[in-house]
Amino acid sequence: MSAKDIAASVLASEPWRSSLLWFQAVPGGEKILNWLSNPRIVFDTFDEAWAAARQSTYAGHDHPDYIRTHLELSKSLRPSDYAVLYWFLRLGRSNLRIFDFGGNIGNLFYSYSAYLKEARISDWTVFDLPKTIEEGRRIAAERGVSELHFTNSLENFSEGHVLLVSAALHYWEKSVQAFIKQFPRQPEHVFVNRIPVQNDRPSFITVQYKGSYAVPCMVRNVDELVSSFAGEGYGMVDRWPALELALRMPLFPNRTVPQYSGFYFRRVSRRRIA
Repeated sequence: MSAKDIAASVLASEPWRSSLLWFQAVPGGEKILNWLSNPRIVFDTFDEAWAAARQSTYAGHDHPDYIRTHLELSKSLRPSDYAVLYWFLRLGRSNLRIFDFGGNIGNLFYSYSAYLKEARISDWTVFDLPKTIEEGRRIAAERGVSELHFTNSLENFSEGHVLLVSAALHYWEKSVQAFIKQFPRQPEHVFVNRIPVQNDRPSFITVQYKGSYAVPCMVRNVDELVSSFAGEGYGMVDRWPALELALRMPLFPNRTVPQYSGFYFRRVSRRRIA
């Protein structure tokens, strides 16, 4: 272990937490903590975060280990999934149509479908990167699944789709407004699950390192998130904790997210003509 690693380990221990908060606020303090904290760093831009990710490992969401992880997750539900299932069933639709943005190989379809028999899924469309959807199609063909479809074009989104964004919005590099406006038709229901948010600090960018791959992400301020959706004509119907995930920043304790969150937004007014 290097002297830098030892210093970072000591500073991350409980007795030093208050000193870290003070040091972060002094001129140049955050820069020094960034140097000690590498790779758990706070970045000003996504470009900087991507550059740092590429220096240490494969940077991107289409690494085979990323896909394998999501395939393993499809075998069971996680705590925050129950809130989404509850609201899906409350929508009262007999032909539920889901547009799963960033849905990887369709893992949520496999874990949710057994619980949505009353809603009778007529279409579950996954939007993701080309390599990922290629693998998703292969797995769906092997399993003989007819309701699951894959696309890398948002033109396949229709107004009848319920928009599901699970463990994906924090990887979106632009504003919430830009996210909504990219769809050819404005969705009525938007479910944003497993997203890291903070209540008291401005949004910031960091990099998640998963061993064989790394991906930049944004931790959004929750008030900014809700007000951004409101600006596009959406009201927040519900919010719930995603206890299964956390984002640890050892040398930035005030930026640590002890648990992710989930949200259900519903359109209350139209901000633009489809």
